[in-house]
Amino acid sequence: MGKIERILVLVSVWLLGVLPAVAASQPASGGAAARDRSSRPITIKADELKADNKGKIATFTGRVVARQEDVTIYSDKLVIYYGDKQDQVDKIEAIGSVRILQTNRIGTGGHALYESREGKITLSGNPKVTQDKDSITGKVIVYYLDDDRSVVIGGENARVEAVIHPTKSGATLKKHDAKKQP
Repeated sequence: MGKIERILVLVSVWLLGVLPAVAASQPASGGAAARDRSSRPITIKADELKADNKGKIATFTGRVVARQEDVTIYSDKLVIYYGDKQDQVDKIEAIGSVRILQTNRIGTGGHALYESREGKITLSGNPKVTQDKDSITGKVIVYYLDDDRSVVIGGENARVEAVIHPTKSGATLKKHDAKKQP
């Protein structure tokens, strides 16, 4: 597998565990990482919480920080849309100054949306996913959980850009070997 494919797989695997992690009460339809997280506790801190049981919406606003294990999501606003049962999440939106951290990976954008029925996560608003020195940007980054695939969409003013730094593979040259090279 080439470096670009590895980066796209990495972005896909990372996105798989990020937003579904916020829906701790609902197993994601995707891979094992998201399902394992679904039963773990999540802590959400915000300046305000408005819960509308009839409307089936919970809105956290003001310096929102959602943490579950090694995943932390920062945003101005986090909206959780419930299904028929309160433990069933239809979708989750992170709005404004979205920053998602997990170990050495960072995802940023203006908006992130997890749609459980469609099994997809969409990062938009100047989205960028970075791991170590490598990064990928576009107009929209979409990850399809059920298909285990991702699509990075460009636009007129926001073409897809992947910055990939080569890694050293195999044995490194010793000083005396380097001198022998032409």
